[in-house]
Amino acid sequence: MGQVSRPGRVWPVVRTLVMYAVLLLGAAALARAYLLTPREVSVAAVREQSVVAEVSGTGTVTTKVLSKVGTKLTGRVEKVLVDEGDVVKEGQLVAVLEDTDLRHQVARAKARLEAAKATAQQTKLSWERAQALIRSGVLGREEYDVYQEKYRVAESAVGVEEADLRYHEFKLSETRVVTSVSGLVTRRWVEAGDAVVAGQPMVSVADTSVIWVDAHVDQRFSGKVKKDQPATVVLRGRADKPLKGRVSRVYPEADPVTEEMLVQVAFPLPSGELQVGQWAEVYIEVGSSPNALVVPKAAVMPFGNDRFVFVTGPDGGVRKVQVQLGATSPRLPVVAVTGDLTAGDQVVLKPIGLKGGETVRVSPPAAKP
Repeated sequence: MGQVSRPGRVWPVVRTLVMYAVLLLGAAALARAYLLTPREVSVAAVREQSVVAEVSGTGTVTTKVLSKVGTKLTGRVEKVLVDEGDVVKEGQLVAVLEDTDLRHQVARAKARLEAAKATAQQTKLSWERAQALIRSGVLGREEYDVYQEKYRVAESAVGVEEADLRYHEFKLSETRVVTSVSGLVTRRWVEAGDAVVAGQPMVSVADTSVIWVDAHVDQRFSGKVKKDQPATVVLRGRADKPLKGRVSRVYPEADPVTEEMLVQVAFPLPSGELQVGQWAEVYIEVGSSPNALVVPKAAVMPFGNDRFVFVTGPDGGVRKVQVQLGATSPRLPVVAVTGDLTAGDQVVLKPIGLKGGETVRVSPPAAKP
């Protein structure tokens, strides 16, 4: 007798075939979705606008004069009359040293001077009497010369004591420490009771009449950055308050390690807002492109030494266009370009992996909040 197939053995085979068929259909659908459906891209319009070309640098805020006001004496601080953040004038008293010993020296010098003057007065009277006696013939010439010499010595002694007094009075005056510049007190180095030595700074004063940023700029722009060019200074923590400035100095020597050059940008700043050493960014105007065609920087793709953008047509076709870059700024999201473009053309943003001649789908613009 022949064998009869059992239904229990057929159904597992059918289920396996059905499963493979579903997987094949899914793979085909995925292949169509990812390989045959055009790539979705974001685009932006080519616009016409004027662009200011800027180069950027970073550095710290400083002043033309940062003076350390110190003492010429060794002694102890009696009091400090200014504090950090105070505005001072040239010649203003900022600190006082203890002066007890120097006052005693001045008093002794005055006493010695008075004694010398008294002695000189007595010798003068003796000399005047000798003059009368020599005219009458009572006093000989040799005796007269003795009186005259004593008077000259006494007068010289007075001069010596006067000079000594002036010296001690000058040393006493040096216990009163004054600033040689007007500006802002940026640092107080000592407190009352501190012992100091000659030459030791007591306060630092920044001359706020000229404030600048010592900015480090890429030396590739050395031929573009020049003295008196307009600039913008953005202080750290004040991005919403840019300050107008001007290039004050371009140093002729660049750093071979960092490949940067030092540029000083002067700018106005109220003395109460000055923080010496504060970090700042500068943007120096080196040119402009009026009424230029601009594209987003994200639309420009480098290929070797050339730059390209990808322009989409109404049918989704992509055209690869070589462009030359013009004016731009690190602060701007766009760059001026020249090439086979017109205002209103749609360029692809972030066209990584895109090729000319492809077809793309343009994603709808995001809804504005």
